[in-house]
Amino acid sequence: MEKSQGKLLAAFVEQRLEALTDHLVAYLKAADEKKLRSIINMWLINQAAYCGGKPYRAGEWASKTVDYFQNNGRGVDEARRAFRHCRNETIAFCLNKVKGLSDKEVYDFIMESADIHEAYLNEYCTQHAREMVAAERRKSAMIVEAVVHPLALLNEQGFIETANLAFARRLGVTPESLAGRDMLALCNTQTAGRMRTALRHKSAGKQLKSFAGTLVNGKNKIKAFFHVQPLFDSAGVRSGAALCLETDMPETDKINDDIRYVEDCLLGAIPFPLQMLNESGAITYSSDAVKTLGLKEYDNKEPLCCFLYRGRYGAKHRCPCRQTFETGRFFTEEFCYTGPEGTRWFMLIMLPVPDRSGNISRALCCVYDMTQRHQIQKQLETEIITQQRSSLTAQVAVTVAHQLRNPLSVVLGFAEVMAKGLPTEQTGEAINRILRNAVRCKDIVEKLLAFGKGTPMERRTTDFSLLVRESVRPMLAPSQSALIEWRLTEQPAAIECVPEQLTQVILSLIDNALRAAESKVVCTLEVKGDAARLRVADDGPGVPTEFRDRIFEPFFTTQRDKGAVGLGLTLARAVANDYGGSLTLSTAIRGEPDGACMVLQLPLLTEKVSLARGIEPGQGPAPASPCRALVVDDEADLLDLLKTALYMRGYLTDAVSSGVEAMEKLAENTYDAVVLDYLLSGALSGADVYAHIKERFPQLAGRIVFITADTMNYQTRLFLEKTGCPVLEKPFLTADLTAILKKVISP
Repeated sequence: MEKSQGKLLAAFVEQRLEALTDHLVAYLKAADEKKLRSIINMWLINQAAYCGGKPYRAGEWASKTVDYFQNNGRGVDEARRAFRHCRNETIAFCLNKVKGLSDKEVYDFIMESADIHEAYLNEYCTQHAREMVAAERRKSAMIVEAVVHPLALLNEQGFIETANLAFARRLGVTPESLAGRDMLALCNTQTAGRMRTALRHKSAGKQLKSFAGTLVNGKNKIKAFFHVQPLFDSAGVRSGAALCLETDMPETDKINDDIRYVEDCLLGAIPFPLQMLNESGAITYSSDAVKTLGLKEYDNKEPLCCFLYRGRYGAKHRCPCRQTFETGRFFTEEFCYTGPEGTRWFMLIMLPVPDRSGNISRALCCVYDMTQRHQIQKQLETEIITQQRSSLTAQVAVTVAHQLRNPLSVVLGFAEVMAKGLPTEQTGEAINRILRNAVRCKDIVEKLLAFGKGTPMERRTTDFSLLVRESVRPMLAPSQSALIEWRLTEQPAAIECVPEQLTQVILSLIDNALRAAESKVVCTLEVKGDAARLRVADDGPGVPTEFRDRIFEPFFTTQRDKGAVGLGLTLARAVANDYGGSLTLSTAIRGEPDGACMVLQLPLLTEKVSLARGIEPGQGPAPASPCRALVVDDEADLLDLLKTALYMRGYLTDAVSSGVEAMEKLAENTYDAVVLDYLLSGALSGADVYAHIKERFPQLAGRIVFITADTMNYQTRLFLEKTGCPVLEKPFLTADLTAILKKVISP
């Protein structure tokens, strides 16, 4: 239909709105005329808006209409009939009166608009009915749950609509799982027959029916007294029944019922491996998650806690589950277990479960696999140590480079003077100085190599004072040493440590002090009782009070803007604790600068021990009879030096510069020892030559001395360690080489 024609009808209704409203109100004759007038007026306004192509509020009209008729005790059907009469009276009112519209067009406009409004009315009624049903169900559920005794509401077919927690617990299930279940199927045959009879009665006057019966849930049979109360709707039609169970159980049965409910309905929802144990140690419940632990030898015949404890501590060790029953206390422990699956970490939790009288009748065992967490923690610790070492490497590298400059300057200077010609009487002294400074360079390089190879974990007996003098002090730059006052005891201080590791710890403490100091750092080493104590004090501002409890925390630092990581003191304390000692922040004593003071204390060895020393230069006399050695190195100058040095020590020496030449020499001659460079250039590496010797000349495999400058490479170190052969790191003294050759030739 045309919009212009609809506007003609809309204008007609709007002009006669009051008159038409009065006509319809008088026609319907309602008691509450004011509210009815409002509803009719809204309906007419919506009619005009629809015909005129304007927005209309049909949904709001539908809700007000339904509320009006229901509040007046009249149903929705009567509301439909009333407004159909309004529609017909409106059509009759408008016929032959709207200029420009035929009666058919008037009829079609009003019928179309009225149909739309009736559709809104029907939709609202349906939604309202759903909400009313849902509200009734919620109301019924709240009433049912408020009842102490087991109670359930059944529909007319005997299916459960809702049940309270007490009813569900009697059956050992959850209330949600009972919704929709056939109540007759939960009874034995006799009880189901009596329930069926009680549900058949249709008379609204039928009273409560009570009888003794039996509930059946699997193997469990529960005797109870059944009270069935028929339910009827407002029209008197049977709409179901209320079922109340009355039970009188012994106290022990109630306790077992409670525990059974917890096992069946609660423990299964917990995703961790769980077991419930009784006082005799028997398993009354075991969750499916126990299988996820992957313990191949566990057969679920004994408690999981007993199995793990026996595997960890032995058969004689008492399981904590017994302690839980005896003391009633919560127990937790994290421990390592080794089985066919390898080494794993578990967290064991034992929780006492008291009954209604307070006695511990059950114990809950929970086992959590901590293996992955430990692996992640180990990886994190390794990364932290690696990061710390990288930071220290940069510091050490700068220091070593600085310290190499002086001795190398002496070596180059005297070598240059000797090349130009030096008086004979001064040659000996020049050679001694070159040798002395070259040895100093060698020592510095060896310290750097030892640092780069990683911290060895083998502890050795070490003199604390000697360590500070020979390992710590040379690592400091002259500008740093100028600020430090050393107060070292002359008394022997034998400790057990990893010297390289302890050196790094002390350097870290000194570096922190130097950063904070204004002009002075005092390092005092003293022996007090059965402990050696190193105090590092500076004259800086000290540690603020608010930071004193945090300086040993991982990643805590006040120098993060300068690139500090915040791990130095954390790792230093960890090392001290590992040695059985301590690292603490102390206050300065008399004679020390009034700033920060770190105290490193380590236990002294109780027995007198001899401190191991390396081979002194010049040791290793020549063999009694000439021995033949093969030297393999691709550095021509070093090859000539080694050949000359060994010849001077009485060795018959063949020197070659490649692996291929070494193979040829081995095939032609018999040798007492081989000096082999690991990093040979060319077709065959040092590893290839070693493999050839091991296969073709196995008696010579144990008489190989490796020389190399590549021990900072992890794969190189791993290979050399596997061979078991002695290794000399470049640079080295020829005296060291001859001493080792003597040992391998005449062990």
